[in-house]
Amino acid sequence: MQISVVVISYNSEKFLKRNLDSLVNQSVKFKQIIVVDNNSTDDSVKIIGRYARRHPQVLKIALDYNSGYAAGANIGIKKNRAGLLLVANADIFLEMDFNKKIIEKFKSDKEIALLSPLILRFDGKTVDSAGQTFSRALYPREIGFNKPAAAVPVQEGPVFSVCGAATVFRMEALEKLKIGEDYYDEDFYIFWEDFDIGWRANLLGLKTIFYPEVVVYHFRSATLKRNFLSRFSLALSRSPVIKYHLVKNRYLTLIKNFRFKRFYGAIPFIIFKDIVWVGLLTLSAPKIIIKLMRSTHYIKKAFKKRRIIKQRIEQKQAASTSAADVTGKNNE
Repeated sequence: MQISVVVISYNSEKFLKRNLDSLVNQSVKFKQIIVVDNNSTDDSVKIIGRYARRHPQVLKIALDYNSGYAAGANIGIKKNRAGLLLVANADIFLEMDFNKKIIEKFKSDKEIALLSPLILRFDGKTVDSAGQTFSRALYPREIGFNKPAAAVPVQEGPVFSVCGAATVFRMEALEKLKIGEDYYDEDFYIFWEDFDIGWRANLLGLKTIFYPEVVVYHFRSATLKRNFLSRFSLALSRSPVIKYHLVKNRYLTLIKNFRFKRFYGAIPFIIFKDIVWVGLLTLSAPKIIIKLMRSTHYIKKAFKKRRIIKQRIEQKQAASTSAADVTGKNNE
């Protein structure tokens, strides 16, 4: 069993050396280190190029346009030749035995599809993510976010989804999550794509776990506190383009993944939260309202993807029923 990594980079020069050093110096080597650069304007491509010349497993993919996170990840994933894959931000670095422990874990449990490492901040003392869950209004939440590591119970167990800063996939499972040619949904461009693919894995019954024995260190670009007001203030300070994707992707995620039988109790919280959050976000940048109104093609595509996901759920349920019937007959 081997593992590769796809790193998505955009103007990441201040992080890349530490990132790539931690990747090339693993105690168990990566089969491939695939770095996709989204048309950076700093020295990111030069730094990646230096590592590619020195280390044959480093593959530099320098795009002449900014594809966004989701499409950049897909470009890298399609180059992967290993059975396991880490998809990661450029602003992370790994402990030296990351690969060794990951391979051992996936070998010991053949059912694992997605794995969340323990993600700490660069200070090594603050939790960035111990897996993802969701709020009552079905917004993504990083477990343990911004808490001291000593105050967070870090026990191995199932989680709903995995933070996009560092997600480990079994490629066999990732292929099951693919819709058309996309692994991550390229209509998202940026934001929510990790929660979306994790939710899809959850619907399809793919095992997703938090495994704190493997540790990743992540730079979080804002001194973000856990309370709602500070997070909301950060959202309001975003550019109109980012606000547009935040709102658009919220609803693409719900269209594709919301299932009434399981989440009907969230509806009042969704209505209240979105009136406040989405309302103020759009009013703070009124031009995005027009852009959202012109995004009906994304909504139509999301409904088509919802139908595909539904078909796969039904196929899985039918296969399980058939297998149970066969087992029952054999036991008679």
